[in-house]
Amino acid sequence: MDTWKQMMDWKRMAEQYFGDQFFAPAEPPSAEAARNNDPLCNIYETAQEICCVLALPGLNRTEDVEVFVDSSKLTVRGKLSIVLDSYKLNKEEFQLGEFNRVIDLPVKVLQEPIQAFYRKGLLFIRMLKDHRAAENQQRVHLRWVQE
Repeated sequence: MDTWKQMMDWKRMAEQYFGDQFFAPAEPPSAEAARNNDPLCNIYETAQEICCVLALPGLNRTEDVEVFVDSSKLTVRGKLSIVLDSYKLNKEEFQLGEFNRVIDLPVKVLQEPIQAFYRKGLLFIRMLKDHRAAENQQRVHLRWVQE
């Protein structure tokens, strides 16, 4: 059997099992986040809500992070630290110290209710979409003007 055909068969089976996005290329971190060494963020959405997930390893207490939401932006700031007694840092690949990440949201959100929780090094922030903005839009009726 042809090796290429075997590989394509395997790809089809993987996509069938894992979904179409299994082989989709991952987006690199935003240039701004990489430049500022800010926490990485994934944004998920349903028809009713947005969920932002930030990677925050080393968050010791919930008081070490602040979350602010306006209708189109999410701001998360705080301080991350990992202390290992009798060890000195040899190599650092993820950001520690103070951070301030401003995230442009893909849609407008309500400022309340907002749920935020921290689990396994990840900060989850759930916000309801503001559907009123779309409902408040009015159709403009055009009028033909003769010159």
